[in-house]
Formats: sequence, C-alpha cells, structure tokens
Amino acid sequence: MKKQILAVCDSEAEYTRRFCNYVSKKTEYPFEVAAFTSREKLQKFCEEEDVDILLISESAYDLSLKKFIKGEIIVLRNEKGTEQKEQSVYRYQSCETILKEVMSSYSGKNPEGMDRERNGNLQMIGLFTPVHRCMQTTFAMTLGEILAKQYKVLYLNFESFSGLEKRLNREFMTDMSDLIYYISNAREALFYKLKSITETIQRMDYIPPAFSYMDLNRVTLQQWILLFRELEKLTSYDYLILDLSDNIQGLFDILRMCKKVFTMVREDDMARSKLYQYERLLERTDFQDVWKKTRQCRLPLIRNISFDMQQLTYGDLADYVRKLIKEEFDGES
Repeated sequence: MKKQILAVCDSEAEYTRRFCNYVSKKTEYPFEVAAFTSREKLQKFCEEEDVDILLISESAYDLSLKKFIKGEIIVLRNEKGTEQKEQSVYRYQSCETILKEVMSSYSGKNPEGMDRERNGNLQMIGLFTPVHRCMQTTFAMTLGEILAKQYKVLYLNFESFSGLEKRLNREFMTDMSDLIYYISNAREALFYKLKSITETIQRMDYIPPAFSYMDLNRVTLQQWILLFRELEKLTSYDYLILDLSDNIQGLFDILRMCKKVFTMVREDDMARSKLYQYERLLERTDFQDVWKKTRQCRLPLIRNISFDMQQLTYGDLADYVRKLIKEEFDGES
C-alpha cells in the first residue's frame, strides 16, 4: 500500500519533532511524515514529491503555498476559536486531538489497497438480552478490554441511553450518527473519518454511541450491514463487539451475522418469562439458528466489581469473563 505524505512546517523545531514522532508511531495511519522548519525546504521537497496534507504554522502560511502544494493545507492557528478562511486546527492541544481534527478535515480518498475484504478476519460478537439491568454493557466492555490485551478490538454501543459520557466524564463531539452519515455520503473518505471518530479505553477502541436514540431508529439494516462490511475492508480489527438493544432495525439479522452471541440471564420469574418469549419469537421468525449459537450467561454473585471504565479488567466480573474467554475463544485468531 503506497503511503501518503503528511508534511509539517513550523519554525518551532521541538513542536514539529514531537508531532511527527507521534504520527510516525501510529502505524495504522498510512502516512509518511515529513518535517520542515522553513518554507524554502518545504518548497524544494514539493518539487519532487506530492504532499497529500500540509500542516503549517499560521506565521508561515500564505496563499502562494497553493501553487506547489497539490494536497490539502491545514493551518496551525495560535488562538482558540478564531475565525479562519482556511481549514485550521488549534496548535496548543494534544497530538492525538490535532491528528483527529486533521483526519476529520481531510477529504482524501481511502488509501490504495484497502478496497479488498480481509477474508472474514473480522469476527462479530453480539450481546443482546430481553432482560433489563443485567449488566450487559459492563459485561460487554469488560469482555472487550480483556480481549484487547491480545487482539485488536472495536466496541459499538447501540443502547438508547448509554450514559457513557457521564461514566467516562467527557463530552463527545462526534458519535455513531456521524459514522452512519459518512457511510451514506462520504464513503470514499471513510478511513480518515473513522480515525477522527474513534476513541480508546485502555487498549480497546470504541465509537461514541449515538446521543439520540431517534438517530439509531432511523438506520436501516442495509446501512448497518454496509457499516460492518466497510469496517472489514478498512480496518485491521480482530473482533467487533456489538452491545445491542431492541431499538435497532434488523436486530435478529445482525445477531445472525455474529460469530458468537451472548445473552445475560437472571433466575427470577420475570427474567425467565422474558427469555422464554424471546426464544419463542426467534423460532416463529425463523431465527432458531441465533438461539442455537447463543451462550446464556448467568453471572455469579459478584461482590467485587468496579464501574470505573479504567478498572473493568479487575475484580470478580473480570475473572468470570476470563474464564468464559478461555472456554469460548481459545484456539481462535
């Protein structure tokens, strides 16, 4: 796969070096990084190479750059919130945030060589239960974080009200609704848009859940299938964990696509009644195969559990999940 060139031009050598080192270590990005501290050296480089993205300091930018830069130019502005005619990002923030904003602004096409599927290497794990308040999301995220210690994992949450902003004590500027928009309207640049949306807890990647359940309700089964296929093509994830709810279209079809399905169950009469109805509904709608491959998870009495997202891999629930992984995943890639 031919790498694209991301050039950084800034007179502050340490700033340029730090950002370029950060990008160079992000091997999942298809960029070759070129660093410059002067306009003259940048221009000479551009006489021989095509730059796809130029990130340049406000002081070094002027319109003449467009004569020899064929790609996109993004200005590193010095003040937060200032109006700019050009695409720009605020320079005094983390390298991670700058790179995400650059990816969000970049309109280039998906990298070459990423238009072929990886022969089913992305395995989908579905979690769904008709029984509420049974720790499905905590279980799903614990499963994802433990798997992420050995594999590349992406977690998607489909709850109407996930509450993750509060639990993680942060505000998401983009979420799954934006990803669906890109799938429908800017698929040729989806790789970069995906990079701008993806967040990480410990080693597990996740897309922030849709803020409005009404956005989720409008997404069709065909759009979900297209999303899963594009993730297969454009990423190197081993596992895609789907924390599902009954408010999405095509729920049973999505569960059928999953390699493994886990259902949280409880022993009280109400929970058993709901589970019975769910099983009968699968039978009546010809989705018996979903039930047959479902692993029912009856969580033991858990005395030691942390609801801190950074501590999910510790405690009784984590021990239970590790045992399940050994039973269900050993020997798989």
